[in-house]
Amino acid sequence: MNKDKPILLVGLGAIGSVIYKRLALKNYTTVCLTSVKSSKLIRRKGLRVKLSTEESLKLQDCEVYGELTEKQIFDRCIIAAKTWVNEFLADDLVKHLKSSASILFLQNGLNIEDPFLKFDNNWRIFRGLTSLAAYRKHNNEAFEASVGETKIGPINNNDIDLLTEWKEILTDIGLNVVLSDNIRKDIWLKTMVNCTIGPLSAITELKNGEILKDAFLSRIVDSIIQEMLSVVPKDLGITYEDSIQLIRKITEETARHKSSMLQDIEAERRTEIDVLNSEITRLAKSKGVKAPINTKIVDLIRKLSNKNIPKEQIILELRSL
Repeated sequence: MNKDKPILLVGLGAIGSVIYKRLALKNYTTVCLTSVKSSKLIRRKGLRVKLSTEESLKLQDCEVYGELTEKQIFDRCIIAAKTWVNEFLADDLVKHLKSSASILFLQNGLNIEDPFLKFDNNWRIFRGLTSLAAYRKHNNEAFEASVGETKIGPINNNDIDLLTEWKEILTDIGLNVVLSDNIRKDIWLKTMVNCTIGPLSAITELKNGEILKDAFLSRIVDSIIQEMLSVVPKDLGITYEDSIQLIRKITEETARHKSSMLQDIEAERRTEIDVLNSEITRLAKSKGVKAPINTKIVDLIRKLSNKNIPKEQIILELRSL
């Protein structure tokens, strides 16, 4: 591994900040790209991160930009930003990534890499599915709650050397990394976790471990899974038992944590519902099948983001399902 060859890290939310600190502790040369507002804050006050093994927040030196200069070109990139930025992010990064760049997405959702696949280049794209849990209190602070497991796999290539390089980097910085045997299947399974625990915790304000303990919410989880199974590609062979086992596993591992969607709602940030339940409703429509529970969940999350709608009304609508 060449630690002097710069890695472009896009996104300094909770997960991105933790990844940055872990890279910095192992002396990887890392350049960060985040929003203009956050970059100004971090330059002014610094980036403060607490890993799960540490007692308190610690200040991190950070080379951070709101916009990259024309001369900044990279051949390794980690994307940990929210998925809704990908459409315009791809158009921006095409100027800053070599045509043979290796890109690792640490993001949730289905088809999130599509904006990057539209270019006529040789970008080697990889997905990382992580249960690393982290949260923020301020835009320049991040707290790691637990490391969990991170699965990685290739999307549009069979480059074993680059896949191995990403595994070695993530392992070196202290993550528990597993190479996926079928990354498409694992993406769908992780999406089932995100489509159930994420929105239900956001609506109810419950922590992850409390969702399946509620009989009503557990029934909603089952309904969401069944609708998703009706649109899952058949060649993946995903079963209900596959889905619920992973949901149980992750909710047990992160029982005391808030989901990222609940954190987004609390911080009045845009959620990732468009690449989660909304994508399921789109796929269902294209296949001519119904997905009423996912459709309603999307509606409730959008209402939740609208501060003019009483929270009590949203809870009542959920309970009417």
